[in-house]
Amino acid sequence: MLPLDLVPKSSSFLITMSNLVWWLINAYIWVVIIKYIISWFNPNPHTPLMSYLNRVVDPAITMTRKICPLTLGGLDCSPIILLVFLHFLADFLKNALTHLGLGLSFTSITPIFIFCLLSVVISLAWFIFMLMIARVVMSMVDPSPYNPVVMMVYALTEPLLAPLRGMFSSRGPAKMDVRAVVAALAIFLVTKFVLINLQGAIKLWYISSAVGL
Repeated sequence: MLPLDLVPKSSSFLITMSNLVWWLINAYIWVVIIKYIISWFNPNPHTPLMSYLNRVVDPAITMTRKICPLTLGGLDCSPIILLVFLHFLADFLKNALTHLGLGLSFTSITPIFIFCLLSVVISLAWFIFMLMIARVVMSMVDPSPYNPVVMMVYALTEPLLAPLRGMFSSRGPAKMDVRAVVAALAIFLVTKFVLINLQGAIKLWYISSAVGL
């Protein structure tokens, strides 16, 4: 987070560890993603690859499901919650360990935490934005409702669009889902002009606290 021209020179072990931790967590993120992409094709769970993926991923999914049992439209959101948490953990640990490795104070860890948390919120906002765009396109081309991707998009977006049911039509020009258009526009504006600007302000707070401005 800190501009390179403002940081003290250091070759701390913590900086090396920050990169290692970041790569390990991101490698695990890809293992989780690969498992659930493969699961869309109903693989044989007894193959060596699936047995390995199940042993590595299932304990974390089970723990996530116990801590935050969230379902949307009948879809288990535990994998998404786990990926979001891992993304936050990787960014926070990398930035925090690098910060400490540079010899900076513990007092600046708070803006790092908030910055990384807000980064996750922004990533989620863009993800939901893309889901809404996908929903708009689907409403216009009328795909098979039994397609796994279509089912996932509808399951994730319908609970978010439900409050707009009485305010906007679900079918506009060219069968376009007007609710999804409105939701996508709202998410875009809030993310672009509120969340990103807030993230910039937090970064300035961090720089000021880190270098003692």
